[in-house]
Amino acid sequence: MSEELPPGWTEVQLADIGLPSTPKINPQSHKTETFELYSVPSFESGSPETVQGIRIASTRQVVEPGDVLLCRINPRINRVWIVGPKGAHRQIASTEWVVVRTRAADPRFLMWQMRSEAFRERLLEDVSGVGGSLMRARSVGIEKLAVRLAPLAEQRRIAIVQVRQH
Repeated sequence: MSEELPPGWTEVQLADIGLPSTPKINPQSHKTETFELYSVPSFESGSPETVQGIRIASTRQVVEPGDVLLCRINPRINRVWIVGPKGAHRQIASTEWVVVRTRAADPRFLMWQMRSEAFRERLLEDVSGVGGSLMRARSVGIEKLAVRLAPLAEQRRIAIVQVRQH
């Protein structure tokens, strides 16, 4: 991104604002526990699945309310999600999601930026695989992706306007 930023705004790479190493969990080791699962298929419904551990076949990552999830699989499809408020169940996500956890940005503002056409174009510049569901955005490329951050109060104002428009 090369254009001049408004006063008070900064441009930062995702790695500099928060790509945590999230704890992993094998739900099969918690067969009777019910999880709130942020899976790639459930994205379309707008709600995570509520699933018992015995029904989840592979390792997942533990996520927290406010985490922004960016889907790395088939990045042509614009999938960015915010983990909702903590409910009765432990929140986990597919490892196909890149977790962005930061206090430097309002999650709604960050999601708005990550859903933008310009961000999506940059995401598609560093992928691996032959196409479709075999294509994945590379972690190193994602770490270097830049977002623009307004002062926090302005982020919240912009996020509210964007939510109302969509």
